Amino acid sequence: MIKILIGITSLIFIIIGMLHVFWAFGGRWGVKAALPTKDESKLPVLQPRMLGTVFIGSLCFFASVLLLVQIDFFAVIKSSPLSKWLCIAGGIVFLLRAIGEGKYVGFFKKIQHTKFAKQDTAFYSPLCVWISLIFLLASFI
Repeated sequence: MIKILIGITSLIFIIIGMLHVFWAFGGRWGVKAALPTKDESKLPVLQPRMLGTVFIGSLCFFASVLLLVQIDFFAVIKSSPLSKWLCIAGGIVFLLRAIGEGKYVGFFKKIQHTKFAKQDTAFYSPLCVWISLIFLLASFI
């Protein structure tokens, strides 16, 4: 059962990675809900560049492969102490993302009425908790 949940999370990472590549090459679908905006304005807090967006997409693809390696999905790549520690690191990173930095992202953000903030509370932060738990579970396999 755990391997199925890890596989589903790996698929989620592939979808998120593809979405980042789409955005990097000019796609606009979903962008307005994907970036935090300043309170009382539609101005995004940050302006991601193409390379940064491709990098984040690549990290998502890497995370997907890492989870699959941890459950021995690939015949040629086996789990190792390195993959275990990378899963622990991933679990910590996504837990910190879910908690947030205090102003724009996470469960404890101050700005709560923007489109992004509502999406973050309803979907992004809970997804980060889920991913964190899956990474930590995967580290024990």
